[in-house]
Amino acid sequence: MIYLATRQRRWLLNTRFGAAVTTTMLVFCLTLQPAAAADSGVSIRSAEASFRYIASTLRRFRDSGRLVNNPGIDGADLEEFFSLLRDFYTRFSRDFGADSAMCQFYTDPENSRMTIEDRAELGFSFLLELDDRLARYLQVERDFQEAVEREFGSILLSNINNAKGDTASNQRLPTSEFDEAARINFADTACF
Repeated sequence: MIYLATRQRRWLLNTRFGAAVTTTMLVFCLTLQPAAAADSGVSIRSAEASFRYIASTLRRFRDSGRLVNNPGIDGADLEEFFSLLRDFYTRFSRDFGADSAMCQFYTDPENSRMTIEDRAELGFSFLLELDDRLARYLQVERDFQEAVEREFGSILLSNINNAKGDTASNQRLPTSEFDEAARINFADTACF
């Protein structure tokens, strides 16, 4: 019985049908790992979108004094909502905000003798390593999602998640290695 099963397996692998099945299974197995990696990319994209949403909402409120594109906050919760947004903006940008070591170095008048390229490169050395930054941004994103749902409910969280895809902001998270021009652009945007 075992000998017959082995012969049938060999025959199946030696036929065109068997080769197609084997190839299909191999391709299927190899695509599982990249799918898991793409899922982590979605989380980073979500963190970047949340940061852009927070930055844009705070900037618009500072400029106009109103909550533009209200996701469903009533007047009684407005102050608490902006307090939450300010807290998470600070958590996302603690390494590159205006008060960070990176920006202090980049904007220090004594460093103006250096070229802007050198200041940006040395300023970036104050940031965490890329893997550590990504892990921190993912954790802040999870905390943000949980805090919004806990404080304001799942409907508001859903409204924010829908709105953050359309949000435009000149601020971004340093979620990748930047070339020279991108470092200068990022430092100028974050520090001024």
